[in-house]
Amino acid sequence: MTALHQVAFALLGVSVRDDRKRILYLAEEKSLELDSDICQKARSDLTNPRMRLSAEIAWLPGVSPHKATQLVENLLSNPMAMREESGLPTLAHLNLLAAAFEAVDDKYDADDLAKFIVETAYLADELNPEEVLRDINEDRAVSGFPEVRGLDQIEAELTERKRYYRGAIRDALDRLPSMVLIQVMTATVDGVTSGGESPAPGLIDDLVDSYEVETQGILQQEAENAYNIIKAARDRTGSGEAAVEPCVDKLDTVARNWDKIAQPIQLSSKARGIDHQASRDLAYEIRSLAVDLFNKHDMLTQSQRLMGLIRELFSEVPEISDRIEEDAEALADIQQRRNESAAIDPIRILVDGVLRNIDNDPGAANNEGERLLTEGMSLLMSATIEVGSQTYREAANILALGIMQCAISFGNQTSKWAPCMSLLKKALELASDTELRKKLDENLAVVRGNLDILGDLDPIQKAPALRTINGIGTTLYGNTDAKLDGSYMATYYFVFFAIPIFPISRYRVVPTGSGYRFLGKGRLRSFDYWHIAISIGLILFLFGGGV
Repeated sequence: MTALHQVAFALLGVSVRDDRKRILYLAEEKSLELDSDICQKARSDLTNPRMRLSAEIAWLPGVSPHKATQLVENLLSNPMAMREESGLPTLAHLNLLAAAFEAVDDKYDADDLAKFIVETAYLADELNPEEVLRDINEDRAVSGFPEVRGLDQIEAELTERKRYYRGAIRDALDRLPSMVLIQVMTATVDGVTSGGESPAPGLIDDLVDSYEVETQGILQQEAENAYNIIKAARDRTGSGEAAVEPCVDKLDTVARNWDKIAQPIQLSSKARGIDHQASRDLAYEIRSLAVDLFNKHDMLTQSQRLMGLIRELFSEVPEISDRIEEDAEALADIQQRRNESAAIDPIRILVDGVLRNIDNDPGAANNEGERLLTEGMSLLMSATIEVGSQTYREAANILALGIMQCAISFGNQTSKWAPCMSLLKKALELASDTELRKKLDENLAVVRGNLDILGDLDPIQKAPALRTINGIGTTLYGNTDAKLDGSYMATYYFVFFAIPIFPISRYRVVPTGSGYRFLGKGRLRSFDYWHIAISIGLILFLFGGGV
């Protein structure tokens, strides 16, 4: 028998339209079959107008006697068929559904049970005290009992009735295995709130509140397990990532167990516009571990695992969800940059090798700079990074810096500024860093100045000797190609009796008053070679004439 079969109307076989005389007669007959005290109480419940209201509310008000008898009989043979009934008054339908819940066990599908609960909850929200009052008074008008005057009596009875519905559903859930119960509660709340986005009927909120109280002990135990694992992970950070990883594995398992139980509460809390405090606290503890693993110990992989776990399990906690999205995006960006940074490691290795080479042989710096351009650009274009990305620009700046150092080293070693100019211009095309471009511009200005003044002069290790004895020796003659810095080109001659005989070389010099400062060595002009030829010819003529 269900609770509906124990209502006084069902016990005595009385309809809501039977008068007092009929009730007394049927109660007398039933006393021959049932316990007399039970019959006496049932008779009293139906004949006392005030007590009768509770029985009427618990029965099928507004349903004809024949239909009511048929529904009660069908309830025993096929309780779930009550869900398919239509055209019934809301209260009567709810009473039938509540009785049907007494037949619920684990043979029913979790999703189907969830739909059953939702149907009942929405129907309970549709209860209208005025409609119930109307149905009861219509039946009383036929049975001869006085009408119910106050709507407040109906409302008070309906409040108690809703408690009964909640209790009937909760009792049905308690008969289910724990995992099935959790599945039903989760499916119920998830479906009725659209994933926590919409408010649930009051009966669902009441069920969740009861569920939270009943699961509080389990959740506290799981939370303590999680906190202990978090502490163990922190204690192992000094031993490296391999020691921390098993703790993260265990934390993953415990957190998922927690979430299975807490999921209905989280969804319901979100739908009500609040955070589930216990979930929020646990999520923040896991997040704190994830942040510390990365910030203090550079364990990016484990940190990302924990952030992903929080995002998956605690998405129904709005405050956590927003914060974790930011954290996860930041870690993903760091991971991407690290992956891209590894992709340009060959460029770093190439530049480091070139710089070592030019330290050992500065004269080869121009060739090394050209190698950086060809091999470096080939590596850059084949790297698995997006053209124009931050990492791409970083790699280009590394190449540009290496090329600049090649240019400086070659220029300082050889004073051949034209190749330096070419390398610096190509480096400037690659560079995007503001400070690096500034340095390149400064070096270009110096090289342009040197190129303008020294052109293709060869460097000199020391100044040539300028000394004559009795007019015989070496000295400088001439002043051509003057520059703004006061320098000019002069020819270095061998002189005989102060007469320039052989031009030996040309130098760019700056007069210092007491001598010259030599800037570089140039090539002889065509005129100088003619001078040499004429001088040799005269010498041969003189010696030939003497013979």
